[in-house]
Amino acid sequence: RCPYCFADAKDAPCAASADPPLSEISRWLDRLIGLGEERKFNIQISGGEPTMRPDLPEIIRLCAEKGFEYIQLNTNGRRLAESAEYAKALKIAGLSTVFLQFDGTDDAVYKKLRGAPLFAAKKAAVANCASAKLPVTLVPTILKSVNLSSVGEIIGFMLDNLHVVKGVHFQPASFFGRRPDSRGETGDFNERVTMFAVMEEIGRRTNGAIRKSDLAPVSTGHPLCCFCAAFLRKRNGEISVLRSDGGDCCCTPDPLEIVRRDRDFVLNKWEVFEAGENTPADSGGDAGETMNFDAAIAWFQRNMFTISGMAFMDSTNLDAERLRRCRVHVFAEGEYLVPFCAYYSGFWRNGVLYPVETKKRINCDKDDITAFRQLDKIPDMKRGEGCVVCMANDVFPITATDKAVGVCYL
Repeated sequence: RCPYCFADAKDAPCAASADPPLSEISRWLDRLIGLGEERKFNIQISGGEPTMRPDLPEIIRLCAEKGFEYIQLNTNGRRLAESAEYAKALKIAGLSTVFLQFDGTDDAVYKKLRGAPLFAAKKAAVANCASAKLPVTLVPTILKSVNLSSVGEIIGFMLDNLHVVKGVHFQPASFFGRRPDSRGETGDFNERVTMFAVMEEIGRRTNGAIRKSDLAPVSTGHPLCCFCAAFLRKRNGEISVLRSDGGDCCCTPDPLEIVRRDRDFVLNKWEVFEAGENTPADSGGDAGETMNFDAAIAWFQRNMFTISGMAFMDSTNLDAERLRRCRVHVFAEGEYLVPFCAYYSGFWRNGVLYPVETKKRINCDKDDITAFRQLDKIPDMKRGEGCVVCMANDVFPITATDKAVGVCYL
């Protein structure tokens, strides 16, 4: 029971219900295939703690057999730390990558955020993933007075383990679920860290090796939701940012092509090397020596990494426009796709939306969803009150609505 837990694990209402059987999960995956656009969604298996299910390898295998190309496990790493064979079993089942809860390199941070000294377990989990050739992304939850100043050490840990750790994904704490922090005099939470403060701190703690200006919004979703950049550690140890030319600026990109490129970037599974193993390009010669093609590719795979971050919203800063452009959805009860922040902020429960300020019920189980986009037809509700109802089908025409069943997902 982590002191900070967005899902309020063990205390949330859903904790009283039994875990769904494989047959139900199989049906959910079929539903996701039907909701997909050009190709299948990227899958995140989360919790709570998903490794508590003894049939997790079977769930991963089921996802892979149904053709989901990218399967990500969000975990605290404790089970992975206990057994290299378990990590290998997940890899064999079809797991693509591990998103590992990793809040710092000091046990004082873990005692504050997780209630226990866990740094040794985190290192063991990384080592066992390396032996299974299972790539890892470190995922720190960032709080102002706890570990904002540790972002440089976290990046340093990644660079020391670049044979298996392929990125850091910073998540400033969002104040839903279980959290001991309280609101201050300003009405906001005292430990709030903005996405931009994290970007500034990355530049400061890496002595400018990674600059705020290197970090940019992704091509899908809302620009205030997340940042990402790919980097290359050069043979002389310097770090350079990798940029795309952005394509033809004279043409309006196909929205599906943007989604496809974004998913394919996430899908790319970098090769995992043995600790201390040299690629051909690492062996001998100076930094200016020309490499052959195979050596260059191997060196590139070993030395590329990403720095990213995502700022989830809660009840104090929920933004309807960001929800409409959400790129991370929860497959929720009733088999709805619900924006992550709407779901965990408590504004979605059992097929019902609650606007941010009025908390007025909006029943989404209607055949005619047009009325729910016209706020003047809903009593006691005005524009500007933070309604999270999708206002127009053309805002997010691909997956936000499903006219065939009359469901508005926003």
